[in-house]
Amino acid sequence: MSKNNWTGFVVCVLFSGLIHVQAQPSNACPPYWIHHGLSCYSFITGLLSDWMEAVTFCRDVGAEIVEIQTNEENNFLKNYLLHNHKNADFWVGATDAFEEGHWLWISSQQPVKFTDWAPNEPYQGVGFECMTLTARHGFRWNDENCNHKWGFICKKEAENGGPIIIG
Repeated sequence: MSKNNWTGFVVCVLFSGLIHVQAQPSNACPPYWIHHGLSCYSFITGLLSDWMEAVTFCRDVGAEIVEIQTNEENNFLKNYLLHNHKNADFWVGATDAFEEGHWLWISSQQPVKFTDWAPNEPYQGVGFECMTLTARHGFRWNDENCNHKWGFICKKEAENGGPIIIG
């Protein structure tokens, strides 16, 4: 085998090895959690909870109630819900309970910057202080009474982000 053929063969073997590694299933998330990007998501539907119970549950399992930071993350959540939970509402981690109209992510205590409110939302009515992804609006954002019982979404960091490529 000539030097050029040998080099091409080695590159081909290395390249196919990388593809094989990347195609293997991720073990970055616990069972029943959905891996997306650098995070794991759990869509809780069997334990309908008020907003504070949802926040507490997520913390108790080593996660946080989801804080939606980007359009890409928001689209992932909407698409997942549209395909898997078409008729449910889900709590997410924002509230304006501390100051009406000023939405804050509860876990990070950061102001909500990216938004995807449904038409005519947030309602800003008394008692409508907690955020949902609502089915009736295609999982766009909605402010809701915090005492309602809905499903919710927990989020935590993935254990690993996939294969490490050196070179």
